[in-house]
Amino acid sequence: MAIHFPADHELFACVEQFAPYWTPEERNQWYDIRIEREKSHNWIRRFNSDFVMSAEDDRTLIALHKLSLELGTDYRGRHNGTGKIEVLFARDYGVGKYRTYDDIVEDFLPNSRKRLCTEVLKVAPIYNYVRRNIAPIENVEMRLGFRLDELDRTVNLYFKIVEIKDRKPNPNFSLQSVINDFKIPDYLVKWWDIMDVEGQVRRGERELKTNPFNCYGDDYYRVPSFPLIEHGITNSIVGKYWRGRPEYDFPEISNCSICFHHTIKQLQQQWRNPFAAHKMRWAREAEKIKGRTFKRHQVNGKSIPMSMQNILQLPLQLQMDFIDYASCDSGSCTD
Repeated sequence: MAIHFPADHELFACVEQFAPYWTPEERNQWYDIRIEREKSHNWIRRFNSDFVMSAEDDRTLIALHKLSLELGTDYRGRHNGTGKIEVLFARDYGVGKYRTYDDIVEDFLPNSRKRLCTEVLKVAPIYNYVRRNIAPIENVEMRLGFRLDELDRTVNLYFKIVEIKDRKPNPNFSLQSVINDFKIPDYLVKWWDIMDVEGQVRRGERELKTNPFNCYGDDYYRVPSFPLIEHGITNSIVGKYWRGRPEYDFPEISNCSICFHHTIKQLQQQWRNPFAAHKMRWAREAEKIKGRTFKRHQVNGKSIPMSMQNILQLPLQLQMDFIDYASCDSGSCTD
């Protein structure tokens, strides 16, 4: 999206993490990985000199480094060393006491019931950066890379699903009021009509969020733009494009390596991923210290703890069904 639909500012909020659990073997193996990782880390240190590592897959950081330089290279082939992407950290633009992933884990392990990683480490820093450095008062147009095959994610930015037992019909709901209030683009309205979003709300299946995408708290500071949806770009088109750019290597699973949203299969793969194994060990140690787990697993209708150590010891599930797990709808993670 950044290459074909350039914006005035390209922002990446990095989830900062400390205490890397590299083994001596990992420090000496995978020479190419170490070189590329260090290049990307040195780039990030231009924005944060104390940076050690991120909870996100290092291939994400490597790809962002290359992309930043590509976007920031002029017609003479020159760039400023950092490129176009601006890397943000909660330590500089966050709110409250949670400035790194380690800060959160000191209090609790993020899980499906208690989750604020994206909110405090990505959404808040982006909002504060925009208000301090880009648009102190006026709205900004924020572009999200949701594809045409991710239309549900656009609905989830504004409406939450209501559990069956809590559903109450709302026959007077008007979708047009939401379209007008939040400046939903026409090309998206067309799809929302096909998806019967208005009908879902009137039947009580969904309800408008108290804090929709355009707002941070009470501040209406952004309006949405979805260039990939507008131009009919799907996952297959994106995949075809990047297969023609082999210098870019993307992780099979985006977002943070230890995210509780990931399936057991995905976490198993991360244990065997040289870019993520040390972060999985970090998560395992955090679970030991807190006496809790990041992940819970449904077995016979019951939710049971599933530790990172348990996941490591499970028989390897060889069939990896990597459909598109759109775990985060905030527009701030790396999906």
